[in-house]
Amino acid sequence: MKETTIDRPFDPLVFWVSASVTVLFVLWSVFFPENMTSVINAVFSWTTTQWGWLYLLTVFLLVGGCFVLMGNKYGGMKLGLPDDKPEFSNFSWFAMLFGSAIAAGIVFWGPAEPAYHFMSPPPYFGGEALTPQTGANAMTYSFFHWGLSAWSIYAMLTIALAHACFTQGLPLKFSSAFYYVIGDKIHGTWGKVLDIFAVFATLGGLATTTGFVALQLSAGLKYQYGLALGDGSTYMIIGVLTAIFTVSVYTGIEKGVKLIGDVNMWVFVAVWFFVLVFGPTIFLINLTTNSIGQYLLHFIPMSLFTGPGYEGNWIGSWTVFYWAWWMSWAPFVAVFIARISKGRTIRETVAASLILPSLGNFLWYGVVGGAGIHYDVTKTLNEHGVESAIFAIAQNLPMTGILAVALIFLIGTFFLTSANSAAISLAMFVSGHENPGRNLRAFWGIALGAVAAVLAGGGSLKAIQTASIATAFPLMFLLLLALYGTFKGLNKYKKEHEDK
Repeated sequence: MKETTIDRPFDPLVFWVSASVTVLFVLWSVFFPENMTSVINAVFSWTTTQWGWLYLLTVFLLVGGCFVLMGNKYGGMKLGLPDDKPEFSNFSWFAMLFGSAIAAGIVFWGPAEPAYHFMSPPPYFGGEALTPQTGANAMTYSFFHWGLSAWSIYAMLTIALAHACFTQGLPLKFSSAFYYVIGDKIHGTWGKVLDIFAVFATLGGLATTTGFVALQLSAGLKYQYGLALGDGSTYMIIGVLTAIFTVSVYTGIEKGVKLIGDVNMWVFVAVWFFVLVFGPTIFLINLTTNSIGQYLLHFIPMSLFTGPGYEGNWIGSWTVFYWAWWMSWAPFVAVFIARISKGRTIRETVAASLILPSLGNFLWYGVVGGAGIHYDVTKTLNEHGVESAIFAIAQNLPMTGILAVALIFLIGTFFLTSANSAAISLAMFVSGHENPGRNLRAFWGIALGAVAAVLAGGGSLKAIQTASIATAFPLMFLLLLALYGTFKGLNKYKKEHEDK
């Protein structure tokens, strides 16, 4: 009897091509690091200068599409069959969703980005550095980079994927998101190409975050405790993190990811509350409120601001980098959110993956990032790098030692939540199974660590950022296809069931 895809633990073509190219990339990075750096820098320059405008337009359209999905026409439609019920409680569902999608990036950039814009004003607002108005503008741009635009990328792809999988009985793979565009071709060569590409995009996106985490943990140990781990510190930290999340992902989603997600969310809220209460409370509340107002007022012009006539490549280094980073994460985040959202409506899923996370980011940035502006940690950024910002803020608050431990724990657990979900999603990409085998999950956990190590081992922030942009470029076009396919498929499904 011929073996089917469902009978096999993984799709041989998708797995072996993905695994082979991943190994070749690691070898290329190890034996020819200068050549690798040169190539990815060239890719960074080309994509950000020539295609930045399309990144902006794509994300702007995705935001609009998400709000349409929450309306009366589509909002009540279920991601699944009529009798399907949600698997997780609302708290655990949102904790896993938020943790997998945001990771330690929010702990890295939350205090660093507002402070950076405070001392180097974005061209959209301009003005003098280190003034009250510049501080408000810095926070507004941080809200923009971590608000609705970022989360719309995840939300739209999640709906495309979840609805197709749970109503059409499709495997939980990235390629299934394009069922409403190319139909049954997702089961053939085109589907395999899409899934192979999703593996590479995920590896690039997670490597970016792993690099940030390793740099931040290394900086925290040195800045807070004077513990300099030497040149191999990045490799050491990535090795420890890889070992932990590989063991966790081996235990399965219910035990590993859910537990980490729940604990992580409670610590996240506790740290935020601590900074709000023991920091400059009224200043932080005023800054957050003011910046939300500016964000809403300037959302459309910021979304389409390409910086024409300005010297340098600020938009490429910041906005386009962020949009590309979110895009490189989109395949695995969408698969993971879809996996845990079966039985929920489109409206509640979009709200939980667009509105609520944006508000959560605003509160975190407004308080933790606002504390960085109030205490002016810009000197620390110049001397020790952006990765040290969160620990510089901790120095100005009571119980610094306890807070520093909580921050290190938060960085690690946020990352572990994302790494877990990424490894599970990678295993889904190459198997098509909702619950892929342990060995397959563990393999991709190790692969994630290896790619991150070769990209972040040199401690170069530019190389890490470029990895995201390089892998995300084709995804920009695929997201536009998914946007079209989502509404095409929902309209068809709605018409068929209304007729019945």
